[in-house]
This record gives sequence, C-alpha cells and structure tokens, in this order.
Amino acid sequence: MSAVQMRTIPGLFVGRRTLITADQAPRDPEGTRYVCGACDDVLASTGGRTFLHDVVVKCRCGEFNQL
Repeated sequence: MSAVQMRTIPGLFVGRRTLITADQAPRDPEGTRYVCGACDDVLASTGGRTFLHDVVVKCRCGEFNQL
C-alpha cells in the first residue's frame, strides 16, 4: 500500500471545497493512504482520488490538507 503526502494550506483558503475532519474521511484498508503534510498522520485511505478532489481534510494536529 502506497502513501501520498497531501499539501497543507492556510485555513482561509478552503474556498469552494467541503471541509471534513480526519475522523470523517474514508478508511479503506486496501486503498492508498493519504497522510498529513505536516505530521505524517494518516488522514484517509481510499481506492480512488475522486473523493479527495472536492474536500479539504483537517488533521488532528490542526493543519488543513488537500490534494
């Protein structure tokens, strides 16, 4: 299973994307892992990237992440 590091962004630039917390993100044990750009904590794991194109994921460390 590969890991993709997401980009951190300032919270002011969330824009038109939907904001979700790491606890709300999908968890597929067979999918690609997406990790926080600041702390390397696993934010989501999915089989496809399409879900993550429309969201910003807020990590438990407080950083906002997007693809």
